[in-house]
Amino acid sequence: MKTWTEWQQEERRLMGKEDENQQKRRTVQQLQEAYEIHFRQGLQFVEKVSWQFRKNDQAFLHEQMQERVFSLSRSTQEHLEVMEEVLQQEKRELEEQINEVAYEKRKAFLDEREAKA
Repeated sequence: MKTWTEWQQEERRLMGKEDENQQKRRTVQQLQEAYEIHFRQGLQFVEKVSWQFRKNDQAFLHEQMQERVFSLSRSTQEHLEVMEEVLQQEKRELEEQINEVAYEKRKAFLDEREAKA
């Protein structure tokens, strides 16, 4: 059976992991925001370039390029969403573990206090 001190150390370790998880989630969110800005700029560029393709009767090339941009965008967005989901699941698991440790820590405190009495 672990002592209160050991449970305290476990709680600190889990809270550190929770902080790391929060930082990763912030980073993913920042990546998503930056990507959305970049994607909008890319679409604006493709739209501006489309006039050049239309003038040269190469509309199919523009359509291929635009479809490729959309495909890469979907893939990137899906990847970022998966990363976010994984980190959210990790967050929930860490919260559950922290709650369990807090319970065990209180229980150990009461057991130690009872043993001294």
